[in-house]
Amino acid sequence: MQTAGFRAPEISFLGAALALLTACAASRPGIIQVGPWFAPKSPEQVEVFSSRNETRQPWGAIAIIHSARFPAGSKASVAGAKKQARKMAAGIGADGLIVVEETVNQEPGLGNYQEPEVFVSALAFKYAANVSTPAAPAAK
Repeated sequence: MQTAGFRAPEISFLGAALALLTACAASRPGIIQVGPWFAPKSPEQVEVFSSRNETRQPWGAIAIIHSARFPAGSKASVAGAKKQARKMAAGIGADGLIVVEETVNQEPGLGNYQEPEVFVSALAFKYAANVSTPAAPAAK
């Protein structure tokens, strides 16, 4: 029986394509805008820090970036996630990025062993001195 003009092979192809697109989207880092974004810049211009204490002047957050989860101890995955976060921060005009590797809290399973997982979390920011604000209107 046919419905809406689709045949079984077409429906299974569409289902497979949708599953592939969903899998690809899930592996991309997520970005949450928490402030204004600015003109893009080169990733090399984005300073990378491992804590807030390392920054050198006042700043404001503009985005939070989270990578996908990956097995703990995978140095290549951590390095790749940090590189991707820096590239994303550059795309929104960030001056700096505070990057940390975080462990995923595992729920205890009923006799199931789960490999430890980690993800990269980053805070993209803009130095306050690098943000121009419009001049206040003149008093009448």
